[in-house]
Amino acid sequence: MSKTIHPIWDVIIVGAGPAGCAAAMVLVRARRKVLLIDDGNPRNIRSQGIHNYLTRDGLLPSEFREITHNDLKTYGVEFVNARATAARQLDKHGFEIKDNKNRVHLSRRLLIATGVTDNIPAIPGMKEMWGRGVYHCPFCDGWGLHDKVVGLYAKRFNGYGMSLALRQLTDKVILFTDEAKYLKPKQREHLAARGIDVVGGAVARLTCAEEKITCVTLKDGSSVGCDVVFIHHGSKFNNALIKQLGGKCNSKGAALTNRRQQCSVRGVYVAGDAAYDMQMVAVAAAEGVKAAVTIHNDLLKTDNAMVQTSADPVPSYK
Repeated sequence: MSKTIHPIWDVIIVGAGPAGCAAAMVLVRARRKVLLIDDGNPRNIRSQGIHNYLTRDGLLPSEFREITHNDLKTYGVEFVNARATAARQLDKHGFEIKDNKNRVHLSRRLLIATGVTDNIPAIPGMKEMWGRGVYHCPFCDGWGLHDKVVGLYAKRFNGYGMSLALRQLTDKVILFTDEAKYLKPKQREHLAARGIDVVGGAVARLTCAEEKITCVTLKDGSSVGCDVVFIHHGSKFNNALIKQLGGKCNSKGAALTNRRQQCSVRGVYVAGDAAYDMQMVAVAAAEGVKAAVTIHNDLLKTDNAMVQTSADPVPSYK
């Protein structure tokens, strides 16, 4: 039986969001062979628009994704529509990635841009209205709230700080603690002084009409009117591949990298929300660019190690 021969890519990028696509663009334009593996389930797919990204403000994530992928295909980047399930380091060929369709992919360097998964509270209406009235980021979705009644659901974490952040955007903020007892007396006093109401009763559901939130209904049958609801409930870092390779993560699960996105495993890089930094589209794209330049320079050193002399140094693009 003949042995299957797999192509060896210069770089495999797992995750085709802003970080992975930005990295792919830099690498393919440097004549690197790039494979993007992505399962087609981005974090922001239900968002009503990308924000804080110059020239792309308000663009639907699906449209942004289509534009970026078409740009990359023009340059020859190849895509695999699958979920990467396993990663290991090889002595000879660098890295092996297996996907959920039992395919094997080999590369010399590996960039992981798998992002995070938001923890949506298991309350009726939260998942249904996610991205259409339920949000998690005031920077992304806070504009235009000046005349809205904004609820903040915060049971898992203290909502004091985020309440104040939302109060910058509107004068009608209500903090729902869902029976959590974390607020200190001085915090309650400060919230009251800022006009922020605190509702401590158990939350039953979000009540909606015509696909818009009308109120937060409590388990005692009472309801509190709201136009939109933010949540302060955290997220899960998609770090399974990083951990399989032995990469270091912080206590929350974010990959630890240096300023050039290199993680603790030689030849492995992490960019975007999966790394420890601000979780914004523009930041993710910038990290992807940094990682790509570092990867390219690393490959240059490897490729030219046998011919490099002190009089003929390998160039380093900054």
